[in-house]
Amino acid sequence: MKTARQLKDERKALHAKQVALIEKAEAENRVLTAEEVLEDSHIAEQIKMLEGDIARYSQIEARAASFDEVEPRISSAPVNVANVNTKTKRGDDELKATAHFVRTGDKGAMSRFAAGGDEFSFDMSASNAVTMNSTTAADGAVLVPTGHYQGIIAKKEEDALYPKLGVRPLPGKGLTVNVPTETGVANLFIATAESQLFDKDAPIFSTTPITLVKFTKDIFLTVELLDEEDSKLMEFLSDYVGRALAKTHNKALVTEALANGTSITLGGSAAVTAGDPETMEFALAGEYADSAAFVMGRATEGKFRKLTGSPFQYQQTPLGGNRREFDNYPIFYSSYLAAVGAGNKPILFGDFEYMGMREGGLNFLRNPYIRGSYGEVVLHYYAYIVYKVLNADAILYGKHPTA
Repeated sequence: MKTARQLKDERKALHAKQVALIEKAEAENRVLTAEEVLEDSHIAEQIKMLEGDIARYSQIEARAASFDEVEPRISSAPVNVANVNTKTKRGDDELKATAHFVRTGDKGAMSRFAAGGDEFSFDMSASNAVTMNSTTAADGAVLVPTGHYQGIIAKKEEDALYPKLGVRPLPGKGLTVNVPTETGVANLFIATAESQLFDKDAPIFSTTPITLVKFTKDIFLTVELLDEEDSKLMEFLSDYVGRALAKTHNKALVTEALANGTSITLGGSAAVTAGDPETMEFALAGEYADSAAFVMGRATEGKFRKLTGSPFQYQQTPLGGNRREFDNYPIFYSSYLAAVGAGNKPILFGDFEYMGMREGGLNFLRNPYIRGSYGEVVLHYYAYIVYKVLNADAILYGKHPTA
C-alpha cells in the first residue's frame, strides 16, 4: 500500500508537468493547442483523483497511529498544575473543538480533525458591519445566559442552486483554468460514390478561461461574548456562514447567466403575459430541452399562476400536482432575479449543465491580534467562486421590453 507521502510526490510531479506545459506555450507566445488543452485536462483529473486518495490515505494513517497512543492517566497533581486539554472532553465532535479554538486559539483539540495536514475550512460581503458583543441586544447581548432558550432560531434562506440545476463542476489547479469548448457543429456524413474521395471534416474547438473570484466576510466577536454566551453561538455561526455562502453562489450563478446567456424578449413591458414560458421553452434548441429548468422569484411565479383564461392558464391539471412546474419543466427560486418590470430580466431557462462552476473551498482563519487591544477576536472567512456560461445557446434569460 502506498503512503500519503508517496501520493503527494506523484501529485507534485504531475503539477510540474502541467506547469511545464503552460510555460512552453507562454514562451512561444501562443495559447495551448487542442492536444495540449486535452493533456492539461487529463493531468488536472489525475491530480484531483490523487487529492482524494491523499485525504483518504492520510486518514487511514492517522487512525493507525492513534492505535499506538497511550491513554492519558487521571492526574493526581495539585490544582495549580496545568492539565492538557481541560476545555474539551474525549469524544467531542469537530464543532466543539472549533468552538474551543475560537475562544482560546488552542488548536490542540482540533488536531485529529485536520487529516492530510490541510487547514480545515469554512464568503461574504459586509452587510451588518458591527462587532458581536454582550452589551447591545441586536449584536449579541441576547445570547448571554439569563435563563433563556439555549439556541438561536435561524432564518430560513435559499439553498445553493447549483446542485439542483446540475451545474457542471470544473476541476483544476490555480487561479485560472482554460476549459476546452466545441464552437462548431457536428456536420452530416456526405454521400460518397464508389472510389471517390471521402469528405474531410474535423470539430472546431476554443477555450474559455475561468478565473476564480475571492469573496470575503469578517465576523468580530468580543472576548466577553465568547466567555459568556450560552446560546450555541458556534453552531449558529456555522449555519449562518453556510447560508451566506449559498446565497453568494446563487448571486454569482444568476449574474453570469444574465451577462452571458441568450436574451429572449418577453411579451409585455411591465407584466407577465400568457405564452411567456412557452416563448422561452421553444426558443431553446431541442437538444437542450430534456434537462432544462426555470429559475425565477416566487412572486414572478405567482403572477403567472394568476393569469386567467379558461380556466387559470398555469395551474396544474388535475390540481394537486407539483405546483413548481411549467409544462413539466421544474421551477427553482432565487431572489437575485429582478421582479417583473420594464427592461427587467426576471426569468432564466435552460440546461444548466452548460454552465460551469469552480470553487476553491471555504476557508476560516481566527485572528486574535488585529483587534486584540479592543478585546476582540476576528473570524476571517473567504472563498473562491466563479461561474461561467460554457454554451450561450443552452442558457436563456427572459427580458421585458422597455415600452
